[in-house]
Amino acid sequence: MKKIIIGVLTGAVLLGGTTFVAANSNGSDGFTFEEMKPFIEQMHPNLSSDQQEEMFNACHGEGGMMNNF
Repeated sequence: MKKIIIGVLTGAVLLGGTTFVAANSNGSDGFTFEEMKPFIEQMHPNLSSDQQEEMFNACHGEGGMMNNF
């Protein structure tokens, strides 16, 4: 009986976790250019704001290379 209860509880936790992850993934990386701008400026200080946004969109925008992960 204990094995059945543990199995049911484990299944419920796994199903709940999967549902939470699926609900949070809306097709985007979960952050915007405005949120990432301080980090981009720190890593690429020589780029203009327009160049930084272009780079962000190339990586994280529609069809960007970082969307495959």
